[in-house]
Amino acid sequence: MEKVMLKDLNMKSRSEVMVFLKKLWGQEITACPICGENLEILHNKAKKNDCDWQCKRCGKVFRTMHLLDELNEKMPK
Repeated sequence: MEKVMLKDLNMKSRSEVMVFLKKLWGQEITACPICGENLEILHNKAKKNDCDWQCKRCGKVFRTMHLLDELNEKMPK
């Protein structure tokens, strides 16, 4: 499993990234921005933790808190 960085998301604006992250935190069905497969919670047994998601098809891991930190560093308001 490979950790996704902000540049891997292919999103051009801060608001686009925030919409993606909010969908994940709201546990909405969300497609992988890389391959289009639906993302799943990484830690299925720890249902209370919705911060880490994975794509079974491409093997990418979306660590939302790391993405948010990177977003704040590279795309400030």
